[in-house]
Amino acid sequence: MSIYIDKTHSLDKRDKLRDLVINKKIGDSLSLYAGYGYKHLVFHCIKMGKKTVNVYGYDRGWYNRIDHKVPVMKITKDHFTFIAGSFSHVTHDRYRHDREIGHWSYTFRGFLSMGIIPYAGLRYLRKGTLINFSDKEIATFYPMKVSWDGELLSRIPKKAKDFTESCYKEDRDTKNAAARSNYGNTRVVRLMKEAKIIGNWDKVKPMDVFSLTNVTKRTELIEHFGMETILESVPNMRVDKDEIDGRKYELLRFSFPRSRRNPLESETVPATYLKMINPSTGETCVEGVPNNAKNSWSNDVTMNTVKEALAWRDGDPDNIYLEPVALT
Repeated sequence: MSIYIDKTHSLDKRDKLRDLVINKKIGDSLSLYAGYGYKHLVFHCIKMGKKTVNVYGYDRGWYNRIDHKVPVMKITKDHFTFIAGSFSHVTHDRYRHDREIGHWSYTFRGFLSMGIIPYAGLRYLRKGTLINFSDKEIATFYPMKVSWDGELLSRIPKKAKDFTESCYKEDRDTKNAAARSNYGNTRVVRLMKEAKIIGNWDKVKPMDVFSLTNVTKRTELIEHFGMETILESVPNMRVDKDEIDGRKYELLRFSFPRSRRNPLESETVPATYLKMINPSTGETCVEGVPNNAKNSWSNDVTMNTVKEALAWRDGDPDNIYLEPVALT
């Protein structure tokens, strides 16, 4: 997520702030209101020394005494020093200054939105905030010293360099995974179209259903092959088997290929199915059940017996299977 820079009033705010730093008396102050998207933020700048200004940040809809005591940045005639990424009152996980590198930088975003520091911008890349100074981009870190012309003056810590590279790598991996997924979907859709034209489905395989991201096409392929055929093509293991009232059951665990748009995800996702055989017709039916015996559709695997699966299917209390009683 980038920020919108308010260029309409940026020069006026910059001139007033520089005048406060250089010309005003100790104790003089200036209030600056953040730009578009951050208009609820105000920065109160107070002349503390001959050439030093402390900046305190507030949210106009939230009062916190400590915000009036702890500055978020210090300014001299030569540079800005950003001390923290958020106001002290911010407690939401997204905004809280709970990490040293790549912080979401609520304060930084609000201040930069005023356009006082030229050639500087922020963006959120996958897992962290990166700040751009002219031709240099680096993860945010604190304290951070920046010149009035938008030049980074602080020495960049190794942690910030490593974090920045990890953001780039995750972005590359995610885009590559999405490209592979799109390629796989396009390939199978093309093969299905050809198969319907020539009436020959030999080039389309049951496992191709897992390459499809188009739900309609996926449903079409499942209907063509049948779920049982598709499941037979997927690696699986029999977790449990049982025979109840003359009916044979098996609990099967599958490892389905995942369409990996997120490179941090595993290659496969587990899935549990109950396989039932009708004793009179010999017909096989396969029904999906949760991986979790406690009626949860998470990937935590605790469903390990046929009776647990039957209890879930029948809605039996406490996950204990109650065999049906024949009515006479």
